[in-house]
Amino acid sequence: MSDQLKSDHSSEKPSGPGAGKHPIRQLILSTTIVVVLAGGVIYMLASREEPMPQPLRQPTEPQIAMIEEQPEDRWQPGDFVGSQKCAECHSEIAETFSEHPMANTLAAIADDSQIEVVEGDASEFEAHGCKHRVERDGDRMIHAEFMTDSEGKLVYEQSEEVHYAVGSGRNAKTYLIDRGGIMFESPITWWVGKHQWDLSPGYQDNPRERFNRRVSDGCVQCHSGRVAPAGDGTSNHFEEPPFPELGIGCERCHGPGRRHVEKMEADDGDTDVESAEELLIVNPAQLDGHLAESICYQCHNEGKRRILRKGKSYHDFQPGMATEDVWTVFVSSTPIEADGTTPFTSQAEQMHSSACFRGSKERMSCTSCHDPHRAPDPDERAAFYRERCNDCHSDHGCSLPIAERELPPAFNSCIHCHMPSSGSSDIPHASHSDHRVLRNPHNGPDVVETSNAGKVWSIFDESEQRLPEWEVQRARALALCEQALEDRDQRLFDQAVAALDAVLARDPNDVNVLRSLGGLCSYAGKDAQAAMLFEAGLQADPHDELSLLNLGLMASRIGSFRKGLRSYEAYLKLNPWDATVFAPYVVMLAKSGDLPAAVEAAERGLRLDPTDRELRRIAVQLYASIGDQQTSVQHQEKLREISNQLDPWDEKHQDRLRKQMQQSPKKAR
Repeated sequence: MSDQLKSDHSSEKPSGPGAGKHPIRQLILSTTIVVVLAGGVIYMLASREEPMPQPLRQPTEPQIAMIEEQPEDRWQPGDFVGSQKCAECHSEIAETFSEHPMANTLAAIADDSQIEVVEGDASEFEAHGCKHRVERDGDRMIHAEFMTDSEGKLVYEQSEEVHYAVGSGRNAKTYLIDRGGIMFESPITWWVGKHQWDLSPGYQDNPRERFNRRVSDGCVQCHSGRVAPAGDGTSNHFEEPPFPELGIGCERCHGPGRRHVEKMEADDGDTDVESAEELLIVNPAQLDGHLAESICYQCHNEGKRRILRKGKSYHDFQPGMATEDVWTVFVSSTPIEADGTTPFTSQAEQMHSSACFRGSKERMSCTSCHDPHRAPDPDERAAFYRERCNDCHSDHGCSLPIAERELPPAFNSCIHCHMPSSGSSDIPHASHSDHRVLRNPHNGPDVVETSNAGKVWSIFDESEQRLPEWEVQRARALALCEQALEDRDQRLFDQAVAALDAVLARDPNDVNVLRSLGGLCSYAGKDAQAAMLFEAGLQADPHDELSLLNLGLMASRIGSFRKGLRSYEAYLKLNPWDATVFAPYVVMLAKSGDLPAAVEAAERGLRLDPTDRELRRIAVQLYASIGDQQTSVQHQEKLREISNQLDPWDEKHQDRLRKQMQQSPKKAR
């Protein structure tokens, strides 16, 4: 759910989602510098000469043509009326849809249906060496992480109020923290199937993200009805309130309703027109098949990565568009992982690989089986979907005798046998139906090969044929960068560098491309070159958080402390809640001679992440350097206790990462 900002042109598996699936990429772009300590005093490394920034270049004629090709925004916030207005005339549909999981995907804590169990005033669980607690205080919910020593004495505690619950409650509910229009995910989730509290998706692989996982535009685009972006040139920042409509509503599939409402009210609801064009509203049933499918695919087809088109954001998609108008979806050669699991949002990709889809000459769509306005109750599911299967298979139905079909656990359910639930590769404790619709899911000729080793991701549904050539080139270059880092494949690494260079030759001010190439340079140990690329990106977009963050890291590595401090300070103005930046930031403050500012920043960072052992080591040395031995000893004692409890868990995690790298068929040098 969570989209990690380190690569915001991809979809955030949240993020999410996905954060635990790409440990190398996270390591590359978020590793802190090593602090050299000598005799209890921070050792000052000599500052090196700062590299000269690259000048911002003017766009060429082809680049001007690119900009002119981009479609204009067609709708404004005032064009939306909200689902409650739609319900005034469409009450029956509104009533059934109100029970649909989509309508209940996001809720304010005060209004949320409380399916979670909080025993008494609080519920607790332990995970990865830390204790977690959930408290209810009237309409408020508090999530806390804390640690106690062997005698039960509190070592640290961090409590955060959560403001939104994400999820319909069929699988899970996870929670968002709204820090002044910047969203973060809580590490605590309620898992419905297990009826228990546990870590949120992705935290099993990244347990130390704690309350620091940023929720990006790509996450809220699918998990809310409508979002209010800040509109100040930044990304992943939202107005107050951030969600004009919480759950998925009518206008997510039918488009803004203001003109339609005005027309119907002017005509007193009496009109003979039938087309959506005349009714000034989008009717998916009357759209071209590809455009109708795009309405579902905006959330149910993430693939391996979604690459935003130049100048686009996730908030730009509206019904009637094709998804490739906003982003390009890249997929692997198979919609399932080698262990048989699947990404939670790969339904469309799986459907396209099915014999049903191919046999229908690609006329099969999501609504062939799903009613977008109504979800069947559990006791209706078997009959509901069997009826839809029989729309095509009534003449050649199930070959099993009816008596055998009705035996438990199938109970004459087509989907039980042909679309069995399988584990999710990116969301633990959850499963979903296999949309490949296999004839024999366990041992049949239609089971696809699951090995993706060395195969370059392709563009879903051949949408490259509907895009300008330069857009395809750009998207492929960005996707190659992502895949090279994920697969640790030197061949892809070299191809990605060449592809990104080729895109920059045509458009030298593309921030996403500059940032991606900078990440590859950092991975190759070319920190000075990486810093220049990040700096060039900031000249094109001074608000780009990732470039600020990565420039600060590169500057700290090469000893350009003034540049690093400027970059981190600019970043912290945009996002003052990111605990990961404080260790290198504090080191540069100390090396620059500003020990009071370094002490203040260290304490600020430790309030955001009390478990940051590197930052706490720095605090120990800082207080010793300024003569405050008492506070230095206090931090040393906390450091010792935290390390004793967390190091064994983190060593296991690092061993698992090393094994994954060793099992990778090709490693980048």
